[in-house]
Amino acid sequence: MDTAFLLKQKVDSGEIQDFTQASDYLNQSEIIRDLLTDFDFTILNLLNRLSQITEIPFAYRLEKVQKWMNQLADLSYCEDGFSITGKSDDILSCYNSMITSILTRMNYSVRERIARGIEWILHYQNVERGVKNNWAGSRMLKYGGCMKTTPCYIGIVKAMIALSDYKKSVGYIADNDIENKLDTGLEYILAHKIYLRLSNAQPITSDIHKLTYPFSYKTNVIEILKLLKDNNRDSDIRCEQAKDYLLAKRHRDGYWKVNNSYMPKGWIQFDKPGERGWWISHEINKMIDYPK
Repeated sequence: MDTAFLLKQKVDSGEIQDFTQASDYLNQSEIIRDLLTDFDFTILNLLNRLSQITEIPFAYRLEKVQKWMNQLADLSYCEDGFSITGKSDDILSCYNSMITSILTRMNYSVRERIARGIEWILHYQNVERGVKNNWAGSRMLKYGGCMKTTPCYIGIVKAMIALSDYKKSVGYIADNDIENKLDTGLEYILAHKIYLRLSNAQPITSDIHKLTYPFSYKTNVIEILKLLKDNNRDSDIRCEQAKDYLLAKRHRDGYWKVNNSYMPKGWIQFDKPGERGWWISHEINKMIDYPK
């Protein structure tokens, strides 16, 4: 069992609470070793690698990770938020939100930049149907439906995760605009029973019901339920179908297995498909108290 997973368990149980205590676990981890290998340093690849690293407690404190975090921020930041080219015209909802989340979780010191990512969500991310798109960036208009009459569901989920992370961050001051936007977005998600279309009760995307962890830009049931639990909305009856779906996927040994699915370039697998999923089972069990 990888020491990064043992660290995750001990942090979640409260046994480990600081970087000094975590260091030996990080230093001995094969997953951390793989995550720290060099790769093609594009904005998108940095985003993907760092999104995985944020799932391991205190890993953001490692020197190389700090360097990559600053590199991602410098390359992707633009006047209006974050984009995969560093240009405002190329902002896409999901990527602005994911970069904002990563920098928030990693305690990035330039809070003004994070605030711009949050402001973009507040001003431009639609969380209801039939609302006018007020963002004129050409990439969003070109790449399909981020802000059409029915806004992209993935964009909404990732934006609400960014607001939720920001709300939980050190130094956050209560802000009605943020909290109202988050509440409206969570209500939109609950109206879809987490992962189902309103029109025919089928999965919203082909990947949303696949069991994967960590989470790429292709969000899934686990990530969405985690978002709702973080905001005390997981007891809503509209979560029950998603919870029942996950329970039905549990194997006789009490564990879940990850599905074969899309993986971005350079993605490091925490659990291997077909084998007992230690990481994914831990995430699900933290969220839902299933009968043993």
